[in-house]
Amino acid sequence: MSMPFNGERLKEARRFRQLSIPQLAEEIDVSKQMISKYEHNDSQPSPKTYQKLVLTLEFPLTFFQHQDDFTYNDLGTFYRSRLSSTQSEKKPSELLKKYLAVLANFFESYVDFPILKEIELYENPVDAAAQLRKDWNLGLAPIPNMLHLLELHGFQVAAINSNSEKVDAFGSQTRVNNKDYYCILIDQDNNSFYRQQFSLAHELGHWALHSKVLNPQELDPQEYREMENQANAFAANFLLPEQSFSKDIKGYEDDLDAYLKLKSKWEVSAASMVYRAKNLGIISSDQYIRLQKKMSSRGWRRSEPFDSVHPVPKPTIMKQAYDLLVKANIIGSESISSLLNKAYGISLPNDILSDLLGIPVEQLVINNQATIIQMKKRKE
Repeated sequence: MSMPFNGERLKEARRFRQLSIPQLAEEIDVSKQMISKYEHNDSQPSPKTYQKLVLTLEFPLTFFQHQDDFTYNDLGTFYRSRLSSTQSEKKPSELLKKYLAVLANFFESYVDFPILKEIELYENPVDAAAQLRKDWNLGLAPIPNMLHLLELHGFQVAAINSNSEKVDAFGSQTRVNNKDYYCILIDQDNNSFYRQQFSLAHELGHWALHSKVLNPQELDPQEYREMENQANAFAANFLLPEQSFSKDIKGYEDDLDAYLKLKSKWEVSAASMVYRAKNLGIISSDQYIRLQKKMSSRGWRRSEPFDSVHPVPKPTIMKQAYDLLVKANIIGSESISSLLNKAYGISLPNDILSDLLGIPVEQLVINNQATIIQMKKRKE
């Protein structure tokens, strides 16, 4: 009797490992036509080939045996680099996004996450940034930690290895079992703190401006560039409000060192502040060009002062949820992969769980931290 086999899961695992059909065929010593038949459920692998697939793709056997026991809808992914990154570079990220939403849905059976509240969508990035600052009671002050701010307001964030130098971050409105989540994934190997600040503000801009009205995959290149420009404008206005930032730089507009000093206050790169000053009309085009030349002569194009010494924050919500379930002995006698398999029909490899939970592969255990979330209160 043959073992159950899900060809769609094989396709997911192959794409996650960024293997083409011919590459996987060569790895496990079968024809590429057979791989295609497996993925279309037109044929089943022999026990020996099955074992080779598991070992080569490093996914649990049960991952290939079950069907999704949940509903999932993806309402379009906003990539900062859609026009330059390839589809093969995006496929692993798409899988991680899907399972980040599933993990959030799983944990919400046990813990209370912050609630992501609906807002009125604005067409104008300036108005959207100002309104969201007002809704979140941020005033006109600097934002010290965009990642913590997003988690505090109900976004699901994970730091991943996208395996692409062209993908900084991406976000998407998703739905698991009829529950909405907004997932943002950031590349942990392609970021400084200041780059991450802007990337996250950019993704927040997509949520505030586009998430319910645009499907980015349906846009032509020019429309996509315009959407990206709007998200950049939102990020600049959200991170550097005109009134307070203009006051800080007034009288020092031509002084590059002044921008560097303000970097520690506004938690934004000097290059971003110079660009913001130009867009606000604080400096002229000629002044902007002079400042750009100074940055180039100092070698700031690749790395600015303080970029390498400021720690890059990591997501904490998933780690906290995992820790609470370990303490409650819900995770312990059974692994989280086993629990997910029972509840959703998916059994994930440790490297994926490590990325999404922010826990080292070798331990999948976290240290105690101050928590944003708490266990659900059960009704008597």
